[in-house]
Amino acid sequence: MQYLDLKMDFMFKQLFGHPSRKSITMAFLNALLHRTGDDRIVDVQFENTELTKETEDGKTGRLDVIVRTNRGELIHAEIQIIPQYGMPERLLYYWARLFSSSLSKGERYETLPPTIMIAILSYPLFPHETDRFHTVFHIREDEEQFLWSPHLEFHVIDL
Repeated sequence: MQYLDLKMDFMFKQLFGHPSRKSITMAFLNALLHRTGDDRIVDVQFENTELTKETEDGKTGRLDVIVRTNRGELIHAEIQIIPQYGMPERLLYYWARLFSSSLSKGERYETLPPTIMIAILSYPLFPHETDRFHTVFHIREDEEQFLWSPHLEFHVIDL
């Protein structure tokens, strides 16, 4: 019997990015983000995964899974099994595009949703900095460590 590899983009999208399997997606996100009780994600809506060009010579892209939670958060889960050069910048670019695209003309910046990036990688992204398999990143002030904004969160999982 052969099994399909869930680390392949297509299979990952079929498991976590399909509306008929949103209970699996919510269980995965609640476990990964340590959401329990009233903090749990109880519903998700699947969003368009296409990044369109902002300019004629701009970059396009297709992301793996994007959901909007019942709390209004945008969560992007991306799987990558082949090491990519510049992956931290690539993930930051994806996050920035998703975050900035959620604001329409005339809307206030305060309405921007918290946007969470989840990168599931088959290789360590920061092999010299940590040996942990799940790392979480925020932007904090260097000396006093206070948070810039709760709207930015990155998770990296090393399979």
